[in-house]
Amino acid sequence: MEKLWTTTEVARYLGLSEADVERLVQQGTLTGYKLGGKFLRFRPDQVKGVKPSVTPRPPEMLAAVPRIPAWQTRLREFLYFYDFYILSFTLLAGVIIYLVWSG
Repeated sequence: MEKLWTTTEVARYLGLSEADVERLVQQGTLTGYKLGGKFLRFRPDQVKGVKPSVTPRPPEMLAAVPRIPAWQTRLREFLYFYDFYILSFTLLAGVIIYLVWSG
């Protein structure tokens, strides 16, 4: 199974900002797949096919675009996908601690 690219990875590969990548998806130029109804992912072969028709931004324009650090993006996605398990574990641990301490 091939690894899907994130919006950040596609933006770096195409020399665009993340907002530009999302705009390409809205225009129908690039196909993005939603995971969890929120996060866009892209097939590398489709991104490579679009690259010749995309004009990259000059590096000084990309530097002005604020970027979310990769670790924050990964943490946000982790918490989004595993929130149920984290909450369940926390509640179960609380119940176990309560039962052990209450006698």
